[in-house]
Amino acid sequence: MIGSLLDHWRYTWPDVWSVLAKSRKAPPDLFIQLYRETGEFLQCPPRYQQLELIVNDPAQATQAFEQIQGQNFKSEASVVRFMESAFETIQDFEIDRYAKLYKRLVTGFVRKYNLRYRVDEPFRLRLHLTGVFAGLYADLGRLNQSDPHLAVLMDDFEKSFGRYARLKQPNDLRTCISRASNYAEGVAAKTHGRPDALGAICDHLECWPHATVRESLKRLYGFCCDYPGIRHAGNPDGQLRDLESKDAILICLLLVSFSGYLTNQVKAEEILGV
Repeated sequence: MIGSLLDHWRYTWPDVWSVLAKSRKAPPDLFIQLYRETGEFLQCPPRYQQLELIVNDPAQATQAFEQIQGQNFKSEASVVRFMESAFETIQDFEIDRYAKLYKRLVTGFVRKYNLRYRVDEPFRLRLHLTGVFAGLYADLGRLNQSDPHLAVLMDDFEKSFGRYARLKQPNDLRTCISRASNYAEGVAAKTHGRPDALGAICDHLECWPHATVRESLKRLYGFCCDYPGIRHAGNPDGQLRDLESKDAILICLLLVSFSGYLTNQVKAEEILGV
């Protein structure tokens, strides 16, 4: 799973900040300046008097900075902006290659924990598209935790997909697409408040930006019902070709992605880090 900085902030101390501090080039007021910089990014920044005590004592500043936790930040975007701001702060020390050390540490940190960013020049954390999809899947996972029925439907899908990936049997391919459509239908039913066929529920939901988006999911669901052996016996006359591995990947991806429309539990702003 591709992770966020917010969830992995606790690892920045041993992997980034303490390494910076142990460098022979480290300035004595490193954490004074870094802690001062955190103020605008924290949900509850320290009051003026408390801040003055901390930033006038390198030991207190180091301890206060180390004690910052991920949940203390306002959002994922706040962590990103702080990491970028920290680069500018470290550059301002004008210590040869010290800012490059920070950049190298953060780049290694992002790779080590498989986070959703890449580090661009001069120092910008850019969101990977794969991280967006991972964020959507994580939000659906949290939805599943609150609903045992959805958890079962997702578990059925994941196991059937895994089985097809291992054995490559045509019946497993049809099954994993069926299970993905079951999950989307389950999410829609939870939002709608009562069970029904996915196509019918789509007409009752008001989440669509345009009628063609609604119709595209209805048609995709229609494919699942009409193609022989996926949800029903189906219509052999409508079959254009046998299913292939790419169908298992792409159709299941579409159905799971459309599930993001079918619930208000997907937090797009958090996924994008804004």
